[in-house]
Formats: sequence, structure tokens, C-alpha cells
Amino acid sequence: MAAQEPSPPSSMENNKPGFPKKILANKLEDKHLCNCCQNILRRPFQAQCGHRFCSYCFNRTVGSGPQKCNACIKEDIFEEPTSILKPGCAFPDNAARREVENLPAVCFNEGCSWKGSIKDYELSHEGKCEFMILPCPLCKELIRLNEQERHNDRECPERTLNCKYCKEPFHFRNIKAHDEICPKYPMICEGCAKKKIPREKYVDHIKFCSKFRTPCRYHVVGCDMSVEKEKIHDHERACAHEHLNLLLHYIMGMKVSLEGLQPQSLELAGHKAHELHQELRDLEARVSQLSAIPGPTGPPVKGVPSSSSSASSSSAGASVGAALELQLHSKKTKVADLGRRCQELEVKAGTFEDVVCVLNREVEHFATTMEASNRQHRLDQDKIEALSNKLFLPLLYKNQYFTAKRRDARAEGGRLYN
Repeated sequence: MAAQEPSPPSSMENNKPGFPKKILANKLEDKHLCNCCQNILRRPFQAQCGHRFCSYCFNRTVGSGPQKCNACIKEDIFEEPTSILKPGCAFPDNAARREVENLPAVCFNEGCSWKGSIKDYELSHEGKCEFMILPCPLCKELIRLNEQERHNDRECPERTLNCKYCKEPFHFRNIKAHDEICPKYPMICEGCAKKKIPREKYVDHIKFCSKFRTPCRYHVVGCDMSVEKEKIHDHERACAHEHLNLLLHYIMGMKVSLEGLQPQSLELAGHKAHELHQELRDLEARVSQLSAIPGPTGPPVKGVPSSSSSASSSSAGASVGAALELQLHSKKTKVADLGRRCQELEVKAGTFEDVVCVLNREVEHFATTMEASNRQHRLDQDKIEALSNKLFLPLLYKNQYFTAKRRDARAEGGRLYN
């Protein structure tokens, strides 16, 4: 019968390398070290060549295929196939495991006084020491395990909090910014001193709060008084004379400003009109000059040399062409802009049509559902009426029967008495 190969270590035994050397209380011996990670053996495996490895280190080494044993090469005892590491060529070294697990151990974390065996360290202390220093996953600050909860709840600048007013999450560093925009943040009315007014309702509150102080309606003309809403009319009546004086000074100042600007404005307008008239006369002269210039095969203008006439014609034609090109470019730009707007409107119209179609389908579905519900309701009413008839008619008939019997009995008793 073929020899059965040892089963691979479990996943629990295969997820950690060796123990750190600092946990050993006594002198460290080389036979207790893994030939791969150079730490204290954890779940030791012994290869065919006699070297020991942690189960995690061995599986990681042979995971990509057979490998040469580095310890054999270092000790100059390499020989094939004994020194070739591959899956199935190693077995759990339980004797070495028991020896390692019984070694005395101490905790290397500063401030911790734990002592015991390596087995006790693995079962009850590794990864659970309150003095173990870990980086915060958010702010990366190094903190002890026993202070992690307090750090996460109170100290971490990157922690996430839930607003106690609106219940929305936010980062601690943004607490002031959130308080300034939180719609549920409690505000205090400056007029009536009412507290705990949500920010989203504060504007509506001050609109109707009679104690809220608002600027006087005449503040645009110089009144700097802020008056409670309920006393605004009393203020206007009491300060009517001052308000009229402020209005008078304001109007007089405006009149002076307009009088000072009027001549300058008229002069500027006249200058602009003169310039426009001059430009119009120049344009008319150019048009008349162009109309008098003959074509390329026509006779020259009387009294004007042919060379001068052709030069003038070419320059005028160039200027007119440039002006026409400029106007044409402007028109094309406007047409392109209008086309783009039309396309945007078409897209929006298509979107609205889709929305209307969806709404129509929803309305039809709702109408069908309502009709089916009404039909089912009528059927249920008919069933209820039928059940009522089945239940109450026999009782009614029985009641009528006993009533008739009692009436007959009373009549029979009256005849016997007579």
C-alpha cells in the first residue's frame, strides 16, 4: 500500500510567518529558526533535506513551483532531488513544534508584563496585547490598542461624525463648515430671543417676528435706524420731519448731479451725431465713386488716367469685399448660433416628449390598476352580502319562528284562562 502524503496545513496555520525573535525569554538557538523568514518556527515543516520551515513560509516558497533549498546551498550540501522543495515533499515536524511551543516567552511591547510559553502567546496574547502599537487606519498615527477606541471616537482628526441635528455624516475637520450650512442647526432670533430655530426655518421666522429689528425704509436716503417691526410705523410718524429733510437733501443732490452731467451729455451726443453724419457722407461718396468706375472692358472715365482708374477700382472693390465678408461672417455666426439653439430646443422637446410618454403609460397603468381594484372591490362586496345572507337569514327565520310560537302560546294561555 502506497504511503499516504501528509495533509497540507489548515488555512489558520498558513496565514502567518514565524514568531518574532524578541518574544523568546531564553537564549535563541538556530534549530528553532525558520530557514526562510529567520524567525521562530510556527507550525514547523521538515523538508526531505532536513531543514525546517514555517508552514506559511514553505507554502509560499513552493507556491510558484519547485524551488532549490537556499539553506542547502548556503551550507554547501545541495544535492538533487533531496534539496528540491516542492509540494508534498515536507511533513509536519510535531516534535519540533512541541519543543518550540514550550519555550518561555515574554511580550516585547513596551509597558506589558505578560509572561508565558510561546503556545500561550499564540493562543491568548498575540494580536490582543493592550500595549501593542498600531497605525490608525484613517490618520496613520501610531497608537496603542487600548487607546484605539478613545482615539477613534474623540481624537482622530479624520474620523467621521454624524451631525446631531441633521444626522448627516461629515469629517471632523469640516465640523465648522458643516455647522454653517446645516439646515437643522439651531439659531437664535435676535429680536424675540427664541432659541432652537432650525436654520431652514429661520428666514420664515424673521419675516413674521414682530421683535426682529429691520432697517428703516428710508435707509437709502440716510436714515441709519434699525427698528422692531411692530414699532416701524411709530418710528416713521415720530421721525417724519427728519425723513423729509433727508429726502430733500437726496433729491437736491440728484438735481445738482443731473445739471452737471446734462451739458456734457448733450455735447457728447452732438459730437457722436456729427461723426455719424460725416461717416455717412464718406460712404455715399465711396458708393458714387464705385458706381462711376467702369468694368474691366469698358472705357475709362473722362479726365482720369486708366492706371489710376484701375487702381482706384481695385482698392474700392477690396474694401467693399472685406466689408461684405465681415458682414457675411457675422451673419453666419448668428445663423450658427440660432441653429445650435434650435438643436438644444429640439433635444429638450424630445426629452419632454419622452417624459410625457412615460407619464401617459403610468397614468394608463394606474387607471387599469384602479379599474381592477374597483372590480375586485365589487366582487368582495357581493361575497360579503352573500355570506351575510347565509349567516343572518337563518337566524332571522328562527327568531320569527320563536316569536310566532310565543305569540301562539300566549293566545292559547288566554283561551284556557277564559
